[in-house]
Amino acid sequence: MPAPRELLSALAATNAEARLRALDDQDVLTSALFPELEEGRGFEQPALHHFTVLDHNFAAVGALERALDHGIEGLTLPDPSAEITLAGVLDDEIDGLPLVQLLRLSCLVHDIAKPRTAIEKEGRLRFPRHGPRGAELLEDRLGRLGFEPHSIAFVTTMVRYHLRPGEFARSWPPTDRALRRFARDLDGHVLPLMLLQLADGMATRGPNYGREHFARHIRFLTSVVLLSADALSSEEPPLVSGDELIAELDLPSGRLLGAVLTSVRQAQLAGEVDDRATALALARRTLESLKAEQ
Repeated sequence: MPAPRELLSALAATNAEARLRALDDQDVLTSALFPELEEGRGFEQPALHHFTVLDHNFAAVGALERALDHGIEGLTLPDPSAEITLAGVLDDEIDGLPLVQLLRLSCLVHDIAKPRTAIEKEGRLRFPRHGPRGAELLEDRLGRLGFEPHSIAFVTTMVRYHLRPGEFARSWPPTDRALRRFARDLDGHVLPLMLLQLADGMATRGPNYGREHFARHIRFLTSVVLLSADALSSEEPPLVSGDELIAELDLPSGRLLGAVLTSVRQAQLAGEVDDRATALALARRTLESLKAEQ
């Protein structure tokens, strides 16, 4: 079953927010396509947010369009660099669908799980793990709607990690290790994720979002994209050395040591281990497994 034609048509339109709102007015969007979005209708958010949850999701689609088109008060969104351009990334395709359309879809559903994760803590409304919860929900929903695996993976990845840039902002500058893990978790889609984060921020403040907010966001987006690219291009030092494994595991040098080192290094580069303790634990398990096979 192919993805719904009316949804793809709305996502492809230059006025995607208006087209999606029209689907909502026709009782199609939340009844037939994404019933979970209905939970956000009229759901009030903390003071910084101008819109309810559902309207915030719609507004994020429109914010992305404005950011990529005429910008804010004469300030437009530049390419991060000569090598990493907006057109070069957004014109790409996933499962035959333009990446920009899937990014608009990600904006529409990025806070889909907010209402069902809402709790009050210390007198404030919070939405713990609404990104991961939304990704889990959407994996099933998008599959039922006929989206193909790579498209589902892209959208769910955007939703799962849409708050991750905020962690960088709170502890700036991020380490190379954090940036490498970020890029790997996103399967390399750093610029699209940062564009979603930008649209989210614009939609949060709504009409109160101005030129200075946009200028700060542009600087942040550009920095994260370029720092991530630099971190990926630089050699990541091994978490453990051969000498350390010899000492820690009482393991002599030789082919067995080489096999353990290779296994740990591959896991590190894949982002499966990210500190010395987990690397040593993996080395011990790998060694036991290799010895059992002998």
